[in-house]
This record gives sequence, structure tokens and C-alpha cells, in this order.
Amino acid sequence: MRRLLLLAGVLLLALPAGAQAGARAVEDPSAQPDVEPVTIRREVGTAVLLRSWYTSWNGRVRTLLIAYPRSAPAIGAPLLVTNHPAGMSMICTDEVALAAVRAGYALACLSGQGVVTRAFSYGSAGQIADLARAPQLVESRIPDIRLDPTRQYLAGSSMGGTEALLVALRYPSAYDGVASLDPVTDLARRHASLPLSRRPLLEAECGGTPAMRPECYAVRSPIEVLPHAQGLPRHLIVWYSDRDPVSGEPFQVPAFVAALEARGLPGKVDVRVGDWGHGALWDRTGYRRAWLKALGLPAHGAR
Repeated sequence: MRRLLLLAGVLLLALPAGAQAGARAVEDPSAQPDVEPVTIRREVGTAVLLRSWYTSWNGRVRTLLIAYPRSAPAIGAPLLVTNHPAGMSMICTDEVALAAVRAGYALACLSGQGVVTRAFSYGSAGQIADLARAPQLVESRIPDIRLDPTRQYLAGSSMGGTEALLVALRYPSAYDGVASLDPVTDLARRHASLPLSRRPLLEAECGGTPAMRPECYAVRSPIEVLPHAQGLPRHLIVWYSDRDPVSGEPFQVPAFVAALEARGLPGKVDVRVGDWGHGALWDRTGYRRAWLKALGLPAHGAR
């Protein structure tokens, strides 16, 4: 039955928003018109900053921000793709981007696109596919330097952490390392604890509540996808806080970690439990340096 629900959910999520029965329009606080398909280049010292674009899975033209060094070693520069939390802005500010370049790696951010919303994609199958192909998108925009094909990483926090985990489970060869920070692993349970004002955004993505659309919530939940995973990236980081009521709730990351250990998939898995507040791994410089270092990226100078 669970396999059938997952298959039905994948088919459902592949449909355009208007084709999903029960889908309804909601006011998306993150909504933006399509951007122009042009790339604006700035040079700041040894860094190149690009404000570019990509065509998302459903044809929307969305923002792609990239920072990279003007020169790279022969083997190429490492790449970090980051995925933002629900409704929040991308991490590729000038300050963070310049710090990444000083540390010696390229940084990229996709603005995202769900079925109905932009920054509340909550594991949309199309969004996961876009994240999986992000290294190729970035490479197509920076032909003047080489990226190291053996050091490409994905990181995300909260909703972004959930989506990073889904990429790791569905596309294990897309990245060498994936950092899932403070993720939600059971989206149906998270629906029940979301503020009432946020539930319509998630319900719009699935075309209804978990009771109405269980298959949609299942295919967006790492704990439901895990039994069907065929592998993991070479290095998977899952960090969460046991005092975080979002990711640390017993049936969220703790249950996922137990299931992951029981599954025994090959690959290096780094599970770290702390006492930070939800989102601190993303927002605070010290924590950010810690998971950058754990991924194998240079953390000196990182903001």
C-alpha cells in the first residue's frame, strides 16, 4: 500500500498545478513574477558575482545567484548549492558570497519553484529535480572557470533541509555531500504543528490536507521515501536539535535517523544532535562554519 501511495504521489506531483484535483489558489507571500533571462555580472576583487536565471521544472523563469573565484586550480573549484528555508530569502548575499570566494569555493542559490508557491515548495518533485541538476545549471553560467566534479555539495535548512534530504534519497549521485540541517522528515505530522496561517500554503502544494492527499505528503516526506532509496551520497550530514520542537520532535528526525541506521545504506552518515534553536545552523556564522567544515569545505573566512 505504501508503495502505491508513493507512486500515486509522484504521478500527482508531475502534473501542472491546475491539473491537480482540489488545488486552489492561495496568496503566496513569496510570489514574484518571472525574471528576465539575462545574466548580470559584477567583479569584486577576486570574486565574480552573477545574478542569473534558470528555467524551473514547470517553465517559470527563476533567479539563480552564483559567486565564484576569477581563477581556480586545475582540478576546479568546489561548489556549494544552498536551499533556503520555507518562505525565507536565499543565503547568497554579497557578504556570504564574498566570504565563500575568499575561502576558495563557488556558491549558488536557486530561488525555487513548487507546484503552487515559490518559496514554500515543501519538497515538490519538480523542485527536487531542479536541485539535483543545479550543478549543471551553474556550470552552464560560468564557462570561464572549471568546477571540481568530485567536490559538489548541497545544503539546506528547515524546509530546505527536507528538500536536501529528498535529493540525497532520490538522486544520490547528484552531489558528493549533502547537509540536511534541522529538516522535517514527516510532512503530514508537520502540517498538524504548522501555524494556522501557514497551513494553506502546504495544503495548496498538495491539493488538500494529509487526510485528503496522503500520497502527496508521503512522497514529500524523507521517512516515507527512505525505504525506496537505492543509495546515498558519499557523505550525508543530518544535524538537528533535541530542543527544537520542529525537527527534534520524536517522530521527525529522531525517527528518521533510527530508520536510516536500520536501512544500512552505504556512505558516510554524520548525525549530530545539539541544543540550538530551529534555524540557528543556517543563520549564525559559527554554526555555518561548523557544517561547512564537516562537508569538507574551507570554513576560514566564511560568514
